[in-house]
Amino acid sequence: MSVCWVVLYTDLVQWMFDLERFGIKLGLDNMREFLSRIGNPHRDFRSVHVTGTNGKGSVCAFIASILSEEGLRTGLYTSPHLVDFRERVRVDGEMIHEDDVVRLGKALRSEMEFMASESEERQLTFFEFTTGLAFKHFSEAGIDIAVVEVGMGGRLDATNVISPDVTAITRIGREHTAYLGRAVKEIAREKAGIIKPGVPVIVGDKNPEARAVISRTCAAKSSPLKQIDRDFTTTGVHYDSTGTTLDYEGLRRIQGLRVPLIGAHQAENAAIAIAVCEELEGRGIDISGVSIRRGLEAVDWPARLDIWSVDPLIVIDGSHNPEGVAASTYILDSLCLAPMTYVVACMNDKDARGIVRALAPTAARIVVTEVDSDRSTRISDLGAIAAEEYKGATDMIPSPTDAIRTALEGQAGRGVCVIGSFYLAGEAIKWLEGEGDIPRTRVREPETRKV
Repeated sequence: MSVCWVVLYTDLVQWMFDLERFGIKLGLDNMREFLSRIGNPHRDFRSVHVTGTNGKGSVCAFIASILSEEGLRTGLYTSPHLVDFRERVRVDGEMIHEDDVVRLGKALRSEMEFMASESEERQLTFFEFTTGLAFKHFSEAGIDIAVVEVGMGGRLDATNVISPDVTAITRIGREHTAYLGRAVKEIAREKAGIIKPGVPVIVGDKNPEARAVISRTCAAKSSPLKQIDRDFTTTGVHYDSTGTTLDYEGLRRIQGLRVPLIGAHQAENAAIAIAVCEELEGRGIDISGVSIRRGLEAVDWPARLDIWSVDPLIVIDGSHNPEGVAASTYILDSLCLAPMTYVVACMNDKDARGIVRALAPTAARIVVTEVDSDRSTRISDLGAIAAEEYKGATDMIPSPTDAIRTALEGQAGRGVCVIGSFYLAGEAIKWLEGEGDIPRTRVREPETRKV
């Protein structure tokens, strides 16, 4: 791509991110109008819709990989990205090209600006605009099916304009409480808002309150419901420092599956993905056991308890709520990789105290930092929380790259783990691949754990 196009792409992406100043708007009226103005591209392909608090990105990646392996032209829309905006929009694993971002972005911008000129209330947010861009790209690419991850909540999320073949809900926890509510049943009600009449629902959450809310919604909408550990399950789960193996039991039984992501929760995520594919089969999309096996094995999904390098030991993990962080630290400890030096930052809509509290038992040192975002928890606030929740050595370093460098130079414990935010994970990856010059390497000598 020419220098000119690089500049155009960079400027266009910066313009999109500038839309974040309009904040978060929950509601579908603007999204429906925007899509109507650009030709309703979301009606040109079939889809799977996935929501949840933890695991929804991994489930989306698993489903998309399986469908592509089957030979279906598959779109994948997820958020946030780690390093490059184009990670959010993929077709058969390939990121949207810079030229297409520029071309579509410029065309869609004129439609957005017309809406905003009519009324301030019709101004699109960053997520609404990028969702429209993704759907338009999928339509032009002639995909067969899209796997779409909810941005926040579900009921009023910009993605909730699609009419999916299958809906999936992963584990539910407390997040975005200012928008979704503080109680699990309130959050579950928002997540259940993506359930459509008659559309099958696959549920991976085990919380009785959440399940009750989802079950009532399914009953009211005559939507077939399948729940993990009732209608499908995993057995024989083992994980090591290279990935996870499992057997699946649902409409079919598949033994010896392997995913290159670490932890028993990834086995459950894989099971949700398989259950979704089984429902797609009931809706006319044939998916073989070979495609399931190969699709799971082929997934490359960084920053999910990702052992970036062994010498020095660096782990990159995007876990950003207490439940996710607790799961990650448990796995690190079970693999004899703890205690760790943790480099942590989080966004101001997350439970920072709960995150630090989850880190403390396996921490040899905590380095607090903040990401370059108006939504970041300020380092002074996070540092004060760390001082209260963790009695060991704590550092406060504003720059994420300086924080990682300091953690590596003064490492305590067995290694360094960057955790608490996908934004921080992205900063870490950019530094490690660039100035840090520490390439991502594969672990060769796993130590197996049976769950």
